Amino acid sequence: MLLSVLTVVVLGAADAGPATLDTKSSMREAFAALVRLQEAAAKPSALTDPAQAPRISEDLGRLKDLAHAFPADAQAQEPATAALSSLLGRYAAETQRRFDAHEPGSVGTRVRTLMSLCVTCHARERASGGFAIGFERLDALGLTGVERATVLVSTRQFDAALVEYGKVLDAKLTDFAAFSRALQDSLTLLVRVKDDPVATAALLDRVGAREDLPKFFRSHVPTWKRDVADWRAEKFDAQRAKPEVLFAKAQALVTKANGGSLFGDDRKDVLWLRASGYLNLALAKNPKLKTRGEALFLLGTCAGGLRSPLWWDVDELYYEACVRENPRSPLAKRCYERLAERVTLGYTGSAGTFIPDDEQTRLDELKALTR
Repeated sequence: MLLSVLTVVVLGAADAGPATLDTKSSMREAFAALVRLQEAAAKPSALTDPAQAPRISEDLGRLKDLAHAFPADAQAQEPATAALSSLLGRYAAETQRRFDAHEPGSVGTRVRTLMSLCVTCHARERASGGFAIGFERLDALGLTGVERATVLVSTRQFDAALVEYGKVLDAKLTDFAAFSRALQDSLTLLVRVKDDPVATAALLDRVGAREDLPKFFRSHVPTWKRDVADWRAEKFDAQRAKPEVLFAKAQALVTKANGGSLFGDDRKDVLWLRASGYLNLALAKNPKLKTRGEALFLLGTCAGGLRSPLWWDVDELYYEACVRENPRSPLAKRCYERLAERVTLGYTGSAGTFIPDDEQTRLDELKALTR
């Protein structure tokens, strides 16, 4: 994925709630830094140019310090904002360390890894606009297809993004990866962000009518359609619902989704997306919701249930936040066990299990908080 899509990875955090002038200023500085980093990372030679090294390191430092622009009390803000801004800061710090240690080969890869955080942060739920990028700028960047759409998602230009994704979905299918990303991202925007069952049903009808639809999706679309039909019949108004009602609704959806097969043809993406959208909306309306801890656990469950690259390791972030915010409680233990299981599985292969030292240190620290 072209690195330019990362230029606005952090802007969604500023939109998740009331922002101070200092926060908005930090957002704009981070935006400018990411624009410059995009240009450098897209050209490997720039990463080894001594003349550009000070500026690149300084820009990585701006991202590293971004988390300090947000409230120190994590529970005073919507959980994804706290988790994602903190992760971005830590990840940028490690990227800066590697760059300063003259390991430029890993910098481009690490910047690409941040891509999923961009869309994850911006496609949580409805929010006010970030920094808009015009089509003239997109054309200048040389982006096409999914890349153009991803930039638009990153700047919360959702309607324009859906148009770009639609072009990919209607074109001759020559790139399965691009088609898959366009469909999954479109589904995410229509369900999580727009909460629109009518438009979601239209998307699935449009895609399902393709004679060349890959078998992978042909087996999932019927399940998605059934869940959308049930959703339309409910006539649930999430925007007007109280936080407690949103939590209860999300909890019921998670319970329903958990009743399906994890690896069969009945993928519950619509249910997971709805539940996670309602949970984030509930916590955006009331960050100190009484059931906040349980909501964090359910958000981790939703992210894991989606099994999509779009939600890269986000389930771990929610489980970690759950432990840190609810130390020495049965809930903290549940969250830790789910996190430990997730990390262990991620580092297990045919040669056995090898958990990196920094990950093991994190697990040990969190385990201590459950006692």
